[in-house]
Amino acid sequence: MGLAASQARLLMLTARKSDIEFSVQIINQRRTALAAQSGQLIRQYVAAMYQNDDPTVLNQTILGDPSTTQPVGALPGFIFTDPTAPANVGPVQQTPIATGDYEIKMAQVQALDKELELREKNLETQHKAIETEYDAVKKVIDKNIEISFKTFG
Repeated sequence: MGLAASQARLLMLTARKSDIEFSVQIINQRRTALAAQSGQLIRQYVAAMYQNDDPTVLNQTILGDPSTTQPVGALPGFIFTDPTAPANVGPVQQTPIATGDYEIKMAQVQALDKELELREKNLETQHKAIETEYDAVKKVIDKNIEISFKTFG
């Protein structure tokens, strides 16, 4: 392969490599958006369970603060009263709600995330192959340049 053809191949590989990197970046942005959507679904689910729009309920539920929420692992639909809680803090009442909608939406989000993850792995495999070919073509160009200048020198 001549120097000009090798250089053209190198430029084509560089362009393809950049396209793949851009596609991976788009996939990562979509996965980030899915993570945000998943977080929003969780917040809505917790707010519906506790019939409360207060975002701190989620944090308290995770931490298991017994004075304001049910302890971690408590069953939904039961009233938890902490005997050591101050008198002005009443029990947190949970209402059982249909979890089917939440589970369906979360399953959809997880399926999309899995699909994007597989696409990303496929693109990463292509990227590695292109990098290998790029390095091989670069060596051919360097060897052609070295041979050409040895002839003149």
